[in-house]
Amino acid sequence: MENNINAHCKICGKGYHVCASCLAQKGFQPWRAVTDTMNHYKIYMSIHGYTLSHDSKKAKTALENCDLSGLENFRPEIKSAIQTIMTEH
Repeated sequence: MENNINAHCKICGKGYHVCASCLAQKGFQPWRAVTDTMNHYKIYMSIHGYTLSHDSKKAKTALENCDLSGLENFRPEIKSAIQTIMTEH
């Protein structure tokens, strides 16, 4: 399946295969078009919400409900954003 990699997770950078129908969606972006797992999508949405609102309390609560195991393997900018959010309150 390695040769079928056509996307990279916005959280960890891992390559994965996403189906063409997910990539072709115009109205919304299915989680598979953004991340390799549903949990990484929850992390992505938490950080995205923080980027828009700058509400670190809400973002921290959202991240506390995510599985952050593997944080050391996340993309550097994601790791930094999580550390910022988690230490602001």
